[in-house]
Amino acid sequence: MLSTRRARHDTVAAALAARDDDELAALLQAAPTGAVGVGGASSLLEVDGVTVFAKAIPITDRELAQPHSTANLFDLPTSCHYGMHPLAGPGFGAWRELAANLILTEGVLSGESEAFALLHHWRVLPGRPPVPSEHQDIDAVVAQFDGNQAVRTRLEELDRADCSLVLFLEHLPHALLDTLRDPVNGAERVERQLMEAVAFLRSREVLHLDGHFGNLRADDDQLYLVDLGLATSARFDLCDVERDFVAANVEHDADYASMRLVNWLVTTVCGVSVTSQGGLAARNDYVRRCARGDIPQDVPAAVAGIISRHARAAATMNDFCWRLFDGDVDAVYPGRPRTL
Repeated sequence: MLSTRRARHDTVAAALAARDDDELAALLQAAPTGAVGVGGASSLLEVDGVTVFAKAIPITDRELAQPHSTANLFDLPTSCHYGMHPLAGPGFGAWRELAANLILTEGVLSGESEAFALLHHWRVLPGRPPVPSEHQDIDAVVAQFDGNQAVRTRLEELDRADCSLVLFLEHLPHALLDTLRDPVNGAERVERQLMEAVAFLRSREVLHLDGHFGNLRADDDQLYLVDLGLATSARFDLCDVERDFVAANVEHDADYASMRLVNWLVTTVCGVSVTSQGGLAARNDYVRRCARGDIPQDVPAAVAGIISRHARAAATMNDFCWRLFDGDVDAVYPGRPRTL
């Protein structure tokens, strides 16, 4: 599988590198725009018969003046790394997302992991996607982060950006949940591959920090974790506060994966609905019960085993994410769960 991916990558990377800026810009302009969000806009391109996923990330003049800098150029608070706030944060910069993709692509090409999309090519090009709806009310986002003026400055400079860093990535067409027609029999493979992906991230000193199931793609053999818009790394140019943040959050991705895995099984297999009023509270209570060792006997054995292995971490992370979603911008990742 990797040899096929590598050969396709080499072909696409060479074809993209051979095109000048005008040719790449025309290729992007001709492609229908897909989703537009806080991380940028996506589109699908055909390059030498291969479908390529392009992500255009607005890049500010401040970032362009410091090429490849992975420093916190806007002095943003570390809480902006968490993706569970009611309003999306401003992001830490296009160069960090590029750097994280380069680190993981190197690992995939060296055969250390299959679980990440390959970065075929990147380029800074004129033009930028529309300002996402989540960031049109700058005052609201700033207020969410306790009036932090660095957040305002970052959003205002993003609003004035007229260029994009475009990432040309391997196209992985299938959302994980669309491929899981039998969650009971597929759950152990998801658990194994998700935890393998998290372990690889840790070996590469990368924190993803946004590994929800919407950022998981899959085919018949492999799960892929995508979208590095919130990622950070001990390899980046970090200030002391950020270095402490990375050290304190070293287990975050593993615990976050446990939470998403258990919550998915509790709602799809165990029958706990989250669509009714109080649904999330009921789910969290159920997970907390499982974390205490009280897993209902009618839960299929394979699923019960997964829940047993991950429920304590899931219960702790549910409480943490609930605080973030409830507006507690000072909520701190609690580290490895204690007795509940």
